[in-house]
Amino acid sequence: MNNTFNLNRFGKLLAMDGRKYFRNFGITLAILSGLTLVLWLLTIIFDFHMVAFVRFTVIYLAVFLAIIMVPAKAFGDINLPREGVRFAILPASNLEKYLSYAIFCLLTPVLVLLGSWALDSLLTLLPFGGFDRYITHWGFRHVFLDFISEIGALNNVGVVSDFNGDIQKFLSTFGPGYSYAIILSLIFNVGLFMFGNLLFKTHKTGKTLAVMIGVSYVLSLFMQFFMLSRGIFPWMTEGNTSSMNIDTITDFTRGMMSFSNILHTIVTVGLYIGIFFKLKTQKY
Repeated sequence: MNNTFNLNRFGKLLAMDGRKYFRNFGITLAILSGLTLVLWLLTIIFDFHMVAFVRFTVIYLAVFLAIIMVPAKAFGDINLPREGVRFAILPASNLEKYLSYAIFCLLTPVLVLLGSWALDSLLTLLPFGGFDRYITHWGFRHVFLDFISEIGALNNVGVVSDFNGDIQKFLSTFGPGYSYAIILSLIFNVGLFMFGNLLFKTHKTGKTLAVMIGVSYVLSLFMQFFMLSRGIFPWMTEGNTSSMNIDTITDFTRGMMSFSNILHTIVTVGLYIGIFFKLKTQKY
């Protein structure tokens, strides 16, 4: 079967993969989407208020867990000797198999995010429990400021009104570029675990996670050494300590974020191209 696309054939493949997806991952999907319910029950048991920032963090934790788990749990058999052969001989093209695989893996964090947010909002509607504010923002800056506001309200102090202007300026760095970085990071991580699912035959999630942590650690050490040796941190260069101000740090952070987004985009595109060719050339 060559790399062609037929809508009717692709629809049948999606339906078949959908049944397999919910059979293998449906319960896990429900559990991850319901983690916010655990927080709500804790507020009932111990009678306390749960700030939106913590609920926000738990939802994103659920999204990350879904990302790392779904390829191996829902499609873990596509490169195995016996089960993988059945996948290879399906009456669908390589492009159609790739698109179906990618769609379900990319859709998973969206389903967990929307399901968790809907459940969180429903629990907030209830007249009892510790959820008394909706999660209305999903950007880091707004969520962080909401968190500061809630802490101030709990302690009866005007934290936001006294909030340092320099901190406000630095938080302005986390605007559209940061939102793009978050979305790109989610797409990249989905692709990384999709590729790991094709690369490894056993302990797929654990091995991919170990490789990711190891490579990230080595790269972070290399970047720190490179930046320090080249004096890229403008407030840390010899004889230039007086330049350590919020404008310098903010401009540097914004520049690094732009560079990171460009590099990350290139790597992510290359990763998804690699997934396609790995799927196409898979040996059993």
